[in-house]
Amino acid sequence: MMQQMIMDATRESFPKFMNDTVLEPLGMTNSTYEQPLPQTRALAAATGYYANGREVPGHWHVYPEMAPAGLWTTASDLARFAIAVQDAYEGASHIVLSQETARQMLTGQAPSPYNTDGLGVFVGGGDKTFRFWHEGRNDGFDAQMVELPNIAKGAVIMINANDDKGTLRDIMNVLEKEYHWSR
Repeated sequence: MMQQMIMDATRESFPKFMNDTVLEPLGMTNSTYEQPLPQTRALAAATGYYANGREVPGHWHVYPEMAPAGLWTTASDLARFAIAVQDAYEGASHIVLSQETARQMLTGQAPSPYNTDGLGVFVGGGDKTFRFWHEGRNDGFDAQMVELPNIAKGAVIMINANDDKGTLRDIMNVLEKEYHWSR
């Protein structure tokens, strides 16, 4: 619904709006919401794999619902987004978000059994362990982003497989232990 509201209000395609207002200003030059991928980007895109090792037919799934499932990005570009949210939260930058909006985004809205929902991300921890994160899964691709704004640390992990064995979680646990990001 949000995607359609943006398109109705701006009279622009969703990919163009997101490129002009978020991706380009944040320097996310390897990211797009274009569906299907343009040929120039498709040549650089990985093939997705299901958890059973089978290749996703056509290399990847094309999602018409671009807002929740259509971002094509890299780990570096997704890290740029996380850092921008952190900078806005601290009041150090207003490239895409104001400090007030970033603080609302990173404030718990509704507790769930495992997390607290912020606006577009999950939030948790306190003081030095305060973090926001997002996990994503499309057919053949899994990703996890975590940012600890109070200590300016974070990580983005992306794989071209549906990880039902907990590999992303295990990698993140090693990073948390190595860099002392205790919960």
